[in-house]
Amino acid sequence: MRAASLFLRICPVTAPPMRRGRSLMKTKRLFLEASLAAIAAAAVVVEARAQESLPMIDVGAEKVVQGAPPGPAGGDGGGTGGAGGNGTSIGIGNNGEMCAGDICNNPKSYAAPVQSIGTKVNTPAIETPLSTKTVTNQMLEDQQVTSIEQALRNVSGVYFSGGGGSSFGYSFGAVVLRGFPTSTYYRDGVRLDTYQGGTSGIGGTLFANVENVEVLKGPAAILYGAVEPGGIVNLNLKQPLEKPAYSIQQQVGSYQSYRTVLDATGPLSADKSLLYRFIASYENDGSFQDYGYNRNVMFYPVVKWNVDNNTWIRVSDQYQENRINQVFLSYLTYNNVLPLWLGRSWNPGPPSPDAQKQNFATVTWHHDFDKDWSVQQNFLWQTVNHTYTQTGAILVSDCISPGGYCGAGNFTGAFLPGNAQLVESGYPSFGTQQTYVTNLDVVGHVKTGELQHTMLLGADYYRYNGRLLNTLANSFGSLTVFGTAPATTPSLYAPSAASGQQGDNVGAYIQDQIKLPYDFEILAGGRYQYVNSRFQTTTDDTCGYPNNYGLSIPCVQALETMKTQTVNQRVTPRAALLWRPYEWMSLYGNYVESYSPNYNGYLVLGSNLPNPPSAGQQEEAGVKFQFFDQRLQAQLAYYHLVKTNIPVGIPNDQIHEILVGQGRSQGLEIDIGGEIMPGWSVNLAYANTDALVTKASPFGAGYNPAIGSPFPYVPRNQGSIASSYEFRNGSLQGLKVGARYDYTGYLPFFHYNNDGTYIYGQGTPSYGLVGVFAGYDFLYNGYNIHTQLNVDNLFDKTYYLQGGLVPMSWDQLSSPQAGWSLAYQNNSVLGTPRTIRGLIKVSF
Repeated sequence: MRAASLFLRICPVTAPPMRRGRSLMKTKRLFLEASLAAIAAAAVVVEARAQESLPMIDVGAEKVVQGAPPGPAGGDGGGTGGAGGNGTSIGIGNNGEMCAGDICNNPKSYAAPVQSIGTKVNTPAIETPLSTKTVTNQMLEDQQVTSIEQALRNVSGVYFSGGGGSSFGYSFGAVVLRGFPTSTYYRDGVRLDTYQGGTSGIGGTLFANVENVEVLKGPAAILYGAVEPGGIVNLNLKQPLEKPAYSIQQQVGSYQSYRTVLDATGPLSADKSLLYRFIASYENDGSFQDYGYNRNVMFYPVVKWNVDNNTWIRVSDQYQENRINQVFLSYLTYNNVLPLWLGRSWNPGPPSPDAQKQNFATVTWHHDFDKDWSVQQNFLWQTVNHTYTQTGAILVSDCISPGGYCGAGNFTGAFLPGNAQLVESGYPSFGTQQTYVTNLDVVGHVKTGELQHTMLLGADYYRYNGRLLNTLANSFGSLTVFGTAPATTPSLYAPSAASGQQGDNVGAYIQDQIKLPYDFEILAGGRYQYVNSRFQTTTDDTCGYPNNYGLSIPCVQALETMKTQTVNQRVTPRAALLWRPYEWMSLYGNYVESYSPNYNGYLVLGSNLPNPPSAGQQEEAGVKFQFFDQRLQAQLAYYHLVKTNIPVGIPNDQIHEILVGQGRSQGLEIDIGGEIMPGWSVNLAYANTDALVTKASPFGAGYNPAIGSPFPYVPRNQGSIASSYEFRNGSLQGLKVGARYDYTGYLPFFHYNNDGTYIYGQGTPSYGLVGVFAGYDFLYNGYNIHTQLNVDNLFDKTYYLQGGLVPMSWDQLSSPQAGWSLAYQNNSVLGTPRTIRGLIKVSF
């Protein structure tokens, strides 16, 4: 009976009455008949139910989601709603809440009925004609999330490439949204780029001060400037609270990992006009692979001054250090056939340490002119210093096998009979980066006759400056695999390539959300974008050597003989239509364009010029649902997305990238999240992504795979499901248990020789991972205690985040090498084995 009752709550056998009467039946039928294919099935269900008359699910404007209390008017832009709330907030408001009018997100839920990333104005998700998803704070806590990769597995159509020797040119991984990679991300709506993919990018984000993660899928150029068309990821940071609160958290886990987080917040003045928050974290993780480690430290102070009921100013700073060791896998094969598996822990190279320091300083101010109009401005200054040493195998000297290749030049070690050794080279690099950003947004409500407008007018300026110096070992090292010869390390490093890139982006935009009669809404707007890019680099004629062999010519930044400047201007529109026939359902479609300047510091193979800008356009249709007073959300979307000028990294080439002329991605995405019944929460994400090359490189077919080839690291099928149950009464009160399953389908892989030509190879096999957790909350001597245990990869499955089986040497296909040789490109990245992590948190 309980199950039957639940089913009737979700799927009533009769439909709610029309909100404006039966006279609208013909209009609604006409719209349903014209609906796009992606929402046809849902529309048929609606039309069939419209013949009956059960009461509709009530999500009226007076309700507050899950008991989240309304805050005072004004203060944080009225974002917490309540009496007189103006609904013109951008992002998180008072006490860390995100609200639109009187509807607020509950951080203890898997559902987030209010979002900001799609329109910049806090808006109910069901009224947003775009594909958005929020990974809530409760989801982050249940999964003990410490990295962006862990957070984004809860979102459909998103894959984290996992880094490696050359992952789209991003050594530390890139987020792949709807088939296209990006290392750009946002903090509280402010953009940050990455020069040549260091840990300053999205792969190096720390989570001790992250409240939740918002994802907008599809082009976002209208509001966020020159960004990739696949979408954007925004980290909403924790804000000062009016009530004093303190906590200390300790995590301990497999491979000698531990993480400590301190969090303190409260008022600094008796009238609570001055608030603060201070968060500090330290993380030290070992690794299942030799030499591996991950050490991070972060300090995050923030102060907020509520000047009066209409104005506030917030100042924050974040300092962090990331130190890791990269592993560049190269497996051995015998006679090009039999890979030698030496276990997941084997690292074929010496340590490759990376050290990076960065600082984010931000100032934000907000003012309400009246109940309808407000203004908000952000300033951000980021500095990065990055030192990175990559050491990896390039070939095998086989002095054991008959006919094997024995010995090579420029080695520090002797190659003796009876030994098989990996020949290794090193590629240290040193980079700096400075970013300056400001954006100003004016939000207001206007009524013209029967039409209600939410207007957004804004402008932004983005300044970027990056420098990079690569070096190269002139004497190779060795690692003995079979035999007794001593190991040696690469030496005699000399500069091999230098580059710099600067950019000035200026944009202005306007957006209007219009509520029309008959429950229709229009979202329309456009952006003017100006991009001035400068690029300087050395070339093979003045510095270095094309394939990293032979004595390199010393190189300094003064030898940057190639200097280019490009100026581009573009208008990017966005138009969307939404129809909400019932309180619990909306149908939408949109058309969006994008523009991105391709900041990454590489040259295009075949032209020796910087990457040209990319353009994108998307058509999308979808349907959204909400049930149980917005405690459960569901979204289905189908999209078609095209992007031009797509750069793809080349293994063992620190200067060049492949340029694919055009690619397209299309597919179906499903996201469901929230509470099915009291205490039982779920999150489901599934995507079928069909991403293919549709136009060849303008520099010849030899420089990219054939038309119709799938894009690398884009699984055709990918999904996850997470579920938890909290006992809210009885003897088990305080106990929470949960499980998750993550599936990643076959990963295509681009296989390139070091000269850039394409060769045949295999992709990465599909895999599925199981995780479980249990938590318990109790009170002890006035302290709130939370304990939790998480187990990931429960069945200890061996899998790869990326990589592909392919001969390492470019001549092995035409003349196979006898004996031992390298089989895997340096892009192979092994997934983590079974890990256990425990947590205890004391709050007071």
